[in-house]
Amino acid sequence: MAEYKPNSNKYKTEQRKKQEKVVRGKVRRKKKSEVKKWKDIFISEDVEDVKTYIIMDVIVPTIKNTILDTVSMCLFGDTAKRSRNHNTVSYNRDYSSASRSGRTNRRNSTRDPYDFDDIIFDSRGEAEDVLDHMGEIMDAYNGIVTVADFYNLAGVTGNWTDDNYGWTNLSRATVQRTRDGFIINLPKAIPV
Repeated sequence: MAEYKPNSNKYKTEQRKKQEKVVRGKVRRKKKSEVKKWKDIFISEDVEDVKTYIIMDVIVPTIKNTILDTVSMCLFGDTAKRSRNHNTVSYNRDYSSASRSGRTNRRNSTRDPYDFDDIIFDSRGEAEDVLDHMGEIMDAYNGIVTVADFYNLAGVTGNWTDDNYGWTNLSRATVQRTRDGFIINLPKAIPV
């Protein structure tokens, strides 16, 4: 009989090896300031979604209505809108616009973001090494890198919940210079 691997989360976390520290210099852990926390809450990192919403759900319908009014004026000689009932309710509008644009309604699934500390590196090279290793971990472990992996690569001790949160996409992660050193700007950590 064939041996099948278990598919439980416990088995998967046991199989994931602890990452070794790649940083040679000194690193410091810094709590996020209240300003940065508020910025993370109110400023959306999904600017592309906002842009798509504005274009597809605001501008395009306005242009369509303008064209329809122009055609109506040419055919009927006046600007009165004919045979349009604005009192109808479209019960499938949210569903159809979300499926058309590939977006999902995140209002129901959004929880408080996992609040992890910034790590301050002495050099840009070390911060970029950590970011590169995080990309390698994503390639090795089904496209997921955890906050615990990030802390282990930086040589910082985390807590047990760090294994439950992480990232599936680091394409927007950047290394940024601060007055204290260099930090990695990571997207919001999600449950993994």
